Amino acid sequence: MKKLLLILLMFLTVSAFAQTRKKHAKKKVKHTTRRSARHRASRESEPPPQPDFQYVKMGADKKMVFTDPPEGEEKPFVLINDTVYNGRLEELRVEDILDVSVIKRKGARIMYGPKAAAGAVIIKTKQHLPANIPDSALPVPKPRPQQKSFLFNEEVTYGKVEDLDPKKILSIDVLVQPKFVGSKENDTTVSVITKVYGKKLYQWKFGTLSKAYKAYIRSRRGNDTGVNYVLSDGTTLTGGKEEDLLKLLRVYNSGVTAVTFTGPKGTRRNRTPATVNIELNQATN
Repeated sequence: MKKLLLILLMFLTVSAFAQTRKKHAKKKVKHTTRRSARHRASRESEPPPQPDFQYVKMGADKKMVFTDPPEGEEKPFVLINDTVYNGRLEELRVEDILDVSVIKRKGARIMYGPKAAAGAVIIKTKQHLPANIPDSALPVPKPRPQQKSFLFNEEVTYGKVEDLDPKKILSIDVLVQPKFVGSKENDTTVSVITKVYGKKLYQWKFGTLSKAYKAYIRSRRGNDTGVNYVLSDGTTLTGGKEEDLLKLLRVYNSGVTAVTFTGPKGTRRNRTPATVNIELNQATN
């Protein structure tokens, strides 16, 4: 009789355990289905990223081929010889063009504003145009001065520095360098660095000298607000401060020899911020 009761008790325990696991499994499937539905809905609500349209391509005969976007889509901002062109790209004659520069959406918006949301195309033509092309369709180039290139975040760009948003610019420098290798004559180039790119530069530099700092900045997705940067001469610069951003960029350009990182400590109320000790080459200071 005791054996029979023991077997019955074991059967009831196993049955109850199986039902409990079954309920947990159903709840887990239900939560997973809801979570998947939320993620799917959020993905469907987000607009897909727009690829950069190929306004200029190389044809089979190794000649440039201009292509206009489909009807109804936004047109690129086109400058021909420093003059705004509102016509169709396909109507331009390749034989009359000397140089073409295509600027992608992000860079074009920074340089020319919302009017270049679809990108920008900068075109230079020959001095004399064929008689069958009206000036309104293809403006005559200005003889002097020619538009000069400049460095925008260390990349060669064509346009005017005056068209850039001054609120986004961190520094504008004039680089003096030989016109070509071995030349005794120098040429000047304007270099523009934005605030976002300047922060990436010094963070990259310090990260190459300290793996701990690199991991910390990556975990915060580049946000270094509140981080103390202590130089070897005792100067303390704070990340996230507008007035210290240009100074940190200058540190990047100076001779940094070593970087030591100490993470934040303490509780929220009594918290010691992260500290980056930077050793500079005294010869460059």
